[in-house]
Amino acid sequence: MNYLKNAWYCAGWSSDIGREPISKTFLEESIVMYRREDGTPVALSNRCPHRFAPLCEGKLKGDNIECPYHGLQYDANGTCILNPHGRGIIPKAAQLRSYPLVEREGTLWIWMGDAENIDEEQIVGTPFLVQKDQYASTTGYLKVKVNYQLFVDNLLDLTHAPYLHPDTLAGATEESMAPGKMTVEFVQGERDIQSNYFVRDMPATPQLAVFWENSAPGDFRALMHWHAPATLVLEVSLTETGKPKEEGVIVPVMHFMTPETATTSHYFFAIGHNRDIDDTEKTRVISEYAIRAFADEDEPMVEACQELMGGVLDLFALQPVLLETDVAAVKARRLLDEMILAEVNTPA
Repeated sequence: MNYLKNAWYCAGWSSDIGREPISKTFLEESIVMYRREDGTPVALSNRCPHRFAPLCEGKLKGDNIECPYHGLQYDANGTCILNPHGRGIIPKAAQLRSYPLVEREGTLWIWMGDAENIDEEQIVGTPFLVQKDQYASTTGYLKVKVNYQLFVDNLLDLTHAPYLHPDTLAGATEESMAPGKMTVEFVQGERDIQSNYFVRDMPATPQLAVFWENSAPGDFRALMHWHAPATLVLEVSLTETGKPKEEGVIVPVMHFMTPETATTSHYFFAIGHNRDIDDTEKTRVISEYAIRAFADEDEPMVEACQELMGGVLDLFALQPVLLETDVAAVKARRLLDEMILAEVNTPA
């Protein structure tokens, strides 16, 4: 399967990586990650070029990683610096690939493409994770048995919420979703798509009700922003009718989909809230709502859809029926296809 290589993918949360080497597969490539003694994160190819042993099972010697099979050592740039056998000659091919790994606002980002094409301005910020005086937040991770683009489709069309998430994330009813009640806006940029929903006089969702002081309906907004290839930023809010968004409950949610293989993905997510930020119980409750929705509702449904696609990963090849609300997901798929094709056809 072709992936967009010249792009940033979430490799985990800052707390996931320490001095103990760990491995994850990104875009079908096995990666070993650890921190140098000064705390700088490192990402290298996980396979020792000698006998293809997994370096993640090796030991760190200072900033170097030692192969667990024959003891060859590689520095943080992937260069073999020690062959403990024979005359100690180091073959020229004893080199690991080094992947740029950047740490921003509690999030780790890996660049899987050509190093000369790196553009750190493309990294999506996660400011609420570090704005401790404005938001309380939690992070999480799921390994999902679905193609990453199917999950992106799911997130770009939030009209499934009343049917799939009635007891967790949904507040809209069939009446509030009727023509004229819900406003949906789609905006396309050079590398991004926005899918924004607005519903007036909607009851609080079960998740937002944790912070909603009364039972009266309010103005609901769900602003979803997709950044190619698979980073999605959602801001959900509820305000008193007619009031500006800033006066209401705001729950930012990050959805970072990183392909593992063609049919499995890493799903990193973060949830914040701007009300009662010192109330750890409320933070726990809204996080549980989100995890239930992601793990027990979204993932099983999208996995079931993938299974019934019979191994066909090209959604359009199956000629799906398209609805008006599929606009954002369709535009994102087509934009990503164009970007991948352009990358593949760019001379090396």
